[in-house]
Amino acid sequence: MIQSDLSLLQFKKRFASERACEGALEKLRWPDGFVCPKCKHVKASRIATRRLLQCSKCRHQVSLTAGTIFHKTRTPLLKWFWAIYLAGQDKGGVSALRLAKQLELGYKTAWLMLHKIRKAMAQRDSDYTLSGFIEMDDAFFGGAAKGRRGRGAANKTPVLVMVESQGEKAGFIAMRTLENMQKDQVDQAVEGWIAPNQSIRTDGHKSFLHLDALGHRHDGTPVPPQKASEDLHWVHIAISNAKRFLLGTYHGVSHKHLQLYLDEFCYRFNRRSWEKQITLRLLTACIFATPVTYAELKG
Repeated sequence: MIQSDLSLLQFKKRFASERACEGALEKLRWPDGFVCPKCKHVKASRIATRRLLQCSKCRHQVSLTAGTIFHKTRTPLLKWFWAIYLAGQDKGGVSALRLAKQLELGYKTAWLMLHKIRKAMAQRDSDYTLSGFIEMDDAFFGGAAKGRRGRGAANKTPVLVMVESQGEKAGFIAMRTLENMQKDQVDQAVEGWIAPNQSIRTDGHKSFLHLDALGHRHDGTPVPPQKASEDLHWVHIAISNAKRFLLGTYHGVSHKHLQLYLDEFCYRFNRRSWEKQITLRLLTACIFATPVTYAELKG
């Protein structure tokens, strides 16, 4: 779906009321007009107090928010739309505490909204695979701890980072948290995020030696630590930017929810060329994302 640019002033004008947000939600869900899922009739009346559309023929009622991340929410759609705008537009991300203050929400509500938005980001990016020349390396995210640094460090989550290298610029990126850097974990991430038969450059670590067996063209020439930022340029920039993103706004995140924050970083990075379109793109992603509950997010 082609999305139009949307500036801050245009956003405020377009989504100025709860009714305007409901109308936008309806149009995005049924771009060719309402069709009753029960009898296929194309006319309906609105029951605004309950966010329902009622078929004019069979009287079947359809929820505007069912099947979206807004399902069963008690929070006004106007606040949801503003949360989506802030989450999409702020390159540094927005914390739950800040969102709660800006939108006059409880902290738990703001936390839940942002995590649902991140889930929608993750589901949208899961439709894509990386292709072409891929730089790949592992990184370790977590709090400071005494002892060994890098691979094998304590209190760290290993993350496989994959970046399309297009010479003077980076293409799409993907980051996946792993339990460890063993073969089965790496294989699963590579098969899920990289298209078949691609060219992959790594630092030659033993965790990557089997990539040829997956059907890829693997260059595993060892990379000295002092040359890592040169030979694996884009992947190291992505790692550095992701760590700065997590520390700058969130001051670090738990291992449990790290993947969601990395999903947020990747989603925004992958759409950096469509900055003015990102609000409508993210709104569409939220509408078609699978609903998730607070209990599921808390685990």
